Amino acid sequence: MGIRNLSARRMTVNQTCLSLALGSLANGHKLGGERVGIPGVGTNMAKRLIRSRIVTVSDLYDTEPKQMRKIWRSVTGERLWYALHGYDVQAPESRRGMFGHGRVLPPECRAPEGARAICRVLLTKAARRLRREGFYCSGVWLWLDHGGGHWSGKRVLPTVHDDQALLSEFEILWREAVSHLPPRTLIYRLGVTLFDLSPSDCRQLDFLLADDSERQRWEAINTAIDLLNYKWGKTVASIGFWPHRHVENIGGKISYTRIPSAEDFW
Repeated sequence: MGIRNLSARRMTVNQTCLSLALGSLANGHKLGGERVGIPGVGTNMAKRLIRSRIVTVSDLYDTEPKQMRKIWRSVTGERLWYALHGYDVQAPESRRGMFGHGRVLPPECRAPEGARAICRVLLTKAARRLRREGFYCSGVWLWLDHGGGHWSGKRVLPTVHDDQALLSEFEILWREAVSHLPPRTLIYRLGVTLFDLSPSDCRQLDFLLADDSERQRWEAINTAIDLLNYKWGKTVASIGFWPHRHVENIGGKISYTRIPSAEDFW
């Protein structure tokens, strides 16, 4: 999209927000009403505004930017104020904060050992995305829902992105999780998240652990594995056991924030 078209599109969005507000102003529509279509003002936000004695769109329009920020509890409220008043508001580009996958388990995989196999695949898929997008991580978080409730735990590790390092930390987390589960507990849902990200060109080595040579070796192995899987268009090599059942489309789910790539289905 060209710069001229992009600018025109931004102007159209701002004019639309302004016209929606002004159209409601004329009639004093109440917030949360069906005819009020201001982006960012849903049912819950309307209740929050009403508690602040902002009952109509006219009240919203007449408030102050800092008050809007306070009500929204973020800079989003202040940006909305400027958009409603016709300013060309450009939100900053969002930054990647984590990579993760979750899964509702089929009945055949709800015992701890079956759930563990599925979770290893989830973690490996998340690690592949981490590498493809040029990041390292310094933490892994595991969570699971079971018949007795919920469990979660995390591990902090050196800045890594290879499967061996992440799977090793996962095994520690998994043993901890299983130790807290009552006997014969079934796991219904689980997920893993890689957090505390660093771009690949900003990786800080952990000299206290002297992990550089070890990490380089495992990263080279992972590069070879990734290239082999890319060549064949499927998972033909992995670190450890790779199940062939109940892993269809893991990592390939279309979400509100991401369209999966072909590699996510391998």
